[in-house]
Amino acid sequence: MSSLKKAIQDFKKYKEYILFTTKSELKVQLSSTFLGYLWWILDPLMYMLVYMLVVMIIFKSGGENFPIFVFSALVPWKWTVSSIKDAAKSIKGKSSILQQVYLPKYILPLIKTLINTTKFLFGILVLLVLLIFFRVPYTVHLMEFFVVFMVQLSLILGIGFILAHLGVFFKDIDNILDFTLRFWFYVSPTLYGLEKIPEKVRFIWWLNPLTTIYTSYRNIFLEGTSPLYGPLLIWFAFSVVLISIGLKYLYKFDKNYTKVI
Repeated sequence: MSSLKKAIQDFKKYKEYILFTTKSELKVQLSSTFLGYLWWILDPLMYMLVYMLVVMIIFKSGGENFPIFVFSALVPWKWTVSSIKDAAKSIKGKSSILQQVYLPKYILPLIKTLINTTKFLFGILVLLVLLIFFRVPYTVHLMEFFVVFMVQLSLILGIGFILAHLGVFFKDIDNILDFTLRFWFYVSPTLYGLEKIPEKVRFIWWLNPLTTIYTSYRNIFLEGTSPLYGPLLIWFAFSVVLISIGLKYLYKFDKNYTKVI
């Protein structure tokens, strides 16, 4: 039986646990803060304001609708980085539970991703409000958001499953991720457009999946055009491969994790 097929069967079997744990962890996170749900709205807004200060005021750059330009990339970035970092320590973080009961290990990074996905969708709601505030018109292309959303979700899951496995065996995974994600942020067109990159080396940026994802979100929300379906299809296929690899290792080492953690 393939790992993907087994994962689907386990999802059906543990669906209630996945949903219950996701809701419970979200409630715990909300109860630990005074502002609760409001933090999910303030967090991306504060990120945007900081980068607006740096780019627009200090470097006197940016351009028309720059806040929307930045926000439409910062929210997906926050979703990506939070999910990946949480996934990397998802198995180790449940060591006490795994010593007592059996759980398919892939559902642990899946739950972390679902939690961060909820926060991401709150950020998209804020983005929709900002479009009104900055008088950027809604178009029918907003319906194509779900295509980009599914591609990014697949990519996050693929990376998350692999890192969940590696996070058990590599103690320095957090330090490696901190450096790698910081580098990934700056080589992604989060605060700048691709026109800032010299044409001779611009193709390198297209090897970064976030370039396609950011551009597609900006097309939908800011430009009123369709996402980049061709590149999105390529990255979706790549993500499915990552998911398959991650699931393969998570099932292969399923009984070994409790011995290591």
